[in-house]
Amino acid sequence: MKRKALAVAVGALFVAPAAQAQITFGNDQIGTMQIYGKLYPQFGWFSSHGATQPGAAVSSLSGTGTGTAALPLGVIAAGPTVEEAPPRQLIDVGNSYIGFRGERGLGRGFGGLKAIWQLEQATNFDVGTGTFGSRNSFVGLSSGAFGTVKLGNMDTVYKEYGDTMSMFGIASGNFVSGSNVLSQSIGSNRAARFHERRNSSIMYETPTFANFTAGVMYGPAEDKVGGASARNQNLWSYGVKWDTERFYASVHQERHQDFFGLSSSIADTALRNGATSAAGAFTPGAGAHSQDKATRFSAEWRLPNMRFVFDVSRLEYDETGQATTATNPVKAKSYKHNTYGIGWDGGFGPWRFATQIINAGEGTCELTSGSCSTAGLSAKFWTLGVRYRFDRQTFVYAIGALLKNDVSAAYNNSAPTITMGSDTTNVAIGVSYTF
Repeated sequence: MKRKALAVAVGALFVAPAAQAQITFGNDQIGTMQIYGKLYPQFGWFSSHGATQPGAAVSSLSGTGTGTAALPLGVIAAGPTVEEAPPRQLIDVGNSYIGFRGERGLGRGFGGLKAIWQLEQATNFDVGTGTFGSRNSFVGLSSGAFGTVKLGNMDTVYKEYGDTMSMFGIASGNFVSGSNVLSQSIGSNRAARFHERRNSSIMYETPTFANFTAGVMYGPAEDKVGGASARNQNLWSYGVKWDTERFYASVHQERHQDFFGLSSSIADTALRNGATSAAGAFTPGAGAHSQDKATRFSAEWRLPNMRFVFDVSRLEYDETGQATTATNPVKAKSYKHNTYGIGWDGGFGPWRFATQIINAGEGTCELTSGSCSTAGLSAKFWTLGVRYRFDRQTFVYAIGALLKNDVSAAYNNSAPTITMGSDTTNVAIGVSYTF
């Protein structure tokens, strides 16, 4: 029996069905495995200009004052001229990846129960580095009758169900990704971001009924700490989607406990509810806690040769337990704002074109005392791209993006560090190969 199974396995090695790009081997008896991936290196150019200079009036959350009469909020303290990041050329590979996945049937019971697994990793082949299992990687069970449960390192429900634009499938880790503004606070700190992968998580997704599917994810705080600065960094992400040939719609929400997305995004250390070390790690003050929440509606209208994509989000950052002193009498309490995006892509023959416009509003904020201004915290983001496909697996592309930060904002869609108020321009040409 073992010899027969081995012979079948060897005979099926590297058999790729015509309808799939992935390299597949195995069979129902021993389980299947696929090798797959996407590589999209590009040559690009970056520039920035318009940085906010000392003496400028800005939002209460963006200044360098402490809230005292001598150092009021909402002003950039006097100092030398802020220098712009110099223009530069870049070779980048975005989130190019290679992965392995498979499944094995576990009998006819439980609605066709099967074991599933996946190991996926980013491959930074332009510099020769990468981490195994750094992208969606999990082991789970799936059944047509009971749904799917997975444990591992995965995209959250909020990320998976929303912002479906994903220009040409090369937006992940790229400067045309709408999540750089659509799912972010006043800057680019990852602690404030709602479009991330969550490690050490468990996710359940229901079977699809009448085109409806629901999902829920929980990420526990494995590094939970106590003492004076108790912290419980857990995550909940959940949503419902409706997906048909012509239409797509989803409503989803994500909650972050003790991520301190607001304090982590504030430049002024006096306003934060804690401190940031030289290494960039944030430590909350004694007794301080945070509850960050994002709620989004996403939709698509699909036509034979084009589609329209819509996203509307509400991002809320709340912090409690702030400790003030005579020299630092004011701390951040909350920040709430809306973002929205409209995208289109369409084409003919081997050509396809795409564009997206995203806006982040100024929002509203609260401090532990006094009024709070959000003046200048808005941003606008435009992307544009064209693709020419040679075959099902290979295409070349040209993409561009313009990000305009208002005077108090510091959104960033690029790898180079930028300063508050800077506008950025990115263009690139590249090639994508999928296997």
